[in-house]
This record gives sequence, structure tokens and C-alpha cells, in this order.
Amino acid sequence: MVDLSVLYQRSVVDGFDAQALLGAVRDTRFEQRLLGAGHFRACLQRVVFPHFSLDSGAYSLPIFASGSFGKGVVSLALALSCRDPMWANGKLVEAGQVMVFAEDSELNVRPGPGDWRWAVLLIERERLQQAAEGRLGRPLAIPISGWYCNDTPPSASDALCRTVRAVLDDASRWGPTVDDGRVAAQGSLLLGAFLDAVGGDRSAPGLQTRGEWMVRRRDETIRKAECFLKAQLDRPFDSRSLATLLGIGERRVERLFHEAYGLSPSRWHHIARLNAARLALLQAEDGERVTDIASRLGFGHLSRFSSEYRQIFGEYPRDTLRA
Repeated sequence: MVDLSVLYQRSVVDGFDAQALLGAVRDTRFEQRLLGAGHFRACLQRVVFPHFSLDSGAYSLPIFASGSFGKGVVSLALALSCRDPMWANGKLVEAGQVMVFAEDSELNVRPGPGDWRWAVLLIERERLQQAAEGRLGRPLAIPISGWYCNDTPPSASDALCRTVRAVLDDASRWGPTVDDGRVAAQGSLLLGAFLDAVGGDRSAPGLQTRGEWMVRRRDETIRKAECFLKAQLDRPFDSRSLATLLGIGERRVERLFHEAYGLSPSRWHHIARLNAARLALLQAEDGERVTDIASRLGFGHLSRFSSEYRQIFGEYPRDTLRA
């Protein structure tokens, strides 16, 4: 018998809280920003097996998440459900497609509107290859660095999504202690489904095509733009300065942001400022007022700031400050 508290964890984030979502994936820190308006709710689950772990999250509103996976593990990630393809590292990825990340790889992801549920399996490379040899009779084509999106057959994709949901559902019903054999069986079932989904595509990631090179360049440009805008959160949006920094035209910048975020760069900047204000309100020191924080982040009209804040986060700034 094993201790359930070590194996299964579940938490609910009711109302958007970027700090509470930082560690949604085990041993990582993904910065997350809310993109949609309304009341945000997330249900996070984690199951830790002897040699790997599974994290899953169900979000009621679209977010943008940016960060890196752990240094010592390969990451197999997928959207269990999403109404439209999600944008991940410059590519559109359908629900059920497995993304394979080498150790310490970066992920920047934006789902479409509507409910979104994701899952990530973390495992050491050697353990994964041993399991692949045993189940598939050959190792997987895992990149040394970077990532690729697997061409998962529909049948394997559907089976994987069903298995992930079933394993999470079973783990949620484990009692105060659970039999080792049950844990091992669920772990074997889960890992096998991932291997079948990834191993069904025998085409290893090959040389970078021109299209892939263009996607990478676009992603690098977006990352550079994001860093610039993050440094300007206390100032009005300046389209010309951003375009000059990137060395491209303002219309091209607009197209890139709509492809990556579904937003214009000015709207992205404004929402980033509102997210920064929420974090500041949640971490406010005694005596700090909403006016102080709004002014520090360059919001000159308090009533407009309060109204726009409520549209995104479902509550007024004063309510966040009280919490």
C-alpha cells in the first residue's frame, strides 16, 4: 500500500491567479496571462508514478503560457480538448496531437476560445526509451534539443485522450491508501498509450525545411517583441518603436501578433498591463491602494481601468486587493 497524498493531487484556482498557476506542470514555472474576458476557473491534477508523472489542467478561459520544461526530463504534451487548434511555438496543433519536447525545451502556447484541457507527461529519456524498446521494439526519435509535433494517427490520438482521462478519473477515486499493483497498472496503461501515439509515426524529425525555418524566425520575432513590450508596461503602447526594434513594418507586426495571439500588439500590451496590475494587487503591501498600483502601471483613468479590469477578470480591482 502507498500513501495517496504522494501520488495524486488536485487543486482548483477560482479566479485568475498567475502565481497559483506557475507550477501547473511539475518542477517547472510557466508564466500565464489571461486573454479572455469573464470569470476564470482552472482545475489542476497531478499523478506521480514511480518513474514518471502526469499533469493535467482544465481552463475555462484562454490564456497565454510561456516557460520551459525541466532539464532532466523529456516532455510529451497534448491538448485533450480544444474547440479550435491551439498555437504552440509558432505552429497550429490539433487536439490529440502529441508534442515531443527534449529536455529544457521552451513552450509558448495559446489555445483558442472555449474550454481547454491539456496534459503533460514528464519522464527521463532513458526510461522512455527503455519502455519504447519493450513495447515497440525500437527507440523513439526524440530530438536532442527543441521539439516536434508528432503526426499522430487519429485512432491512436483518440485512444490516448481516452486513456489519459480514464487514468485521471481512476486516480481521483483512490482511497487514503492504494494498492501498488493498481498504481503500476494505471501507469503502464498510460505510458503505453503515449508510446502508441508517438511510435505510430515512424518518420523521425528530419532536416529543417524552409517552412519550419520561417516558423522559427517568426517565433523568435514574437519573443523579441514580447520582451520589449514587457519592459514597457508602465508606458503607452508605441507601435513605431516596436516595429523599429524588430526591423519590420508596423503592418507586418500586426499580422504576426494576430497569428500568434489572436490579438493586435496594442491589445496584447494592454492585456499584459492588466495582468501585471492583477499580480500587483494580489501581492500588495499593507496600505497600498488601487490608485497607487494603477498609477504605477500608467493607468491614468481609474474608472476606465476598473471597468476594463472587471471585463477581463470578472471582479473589480478593489475586490482583488481585499482578497
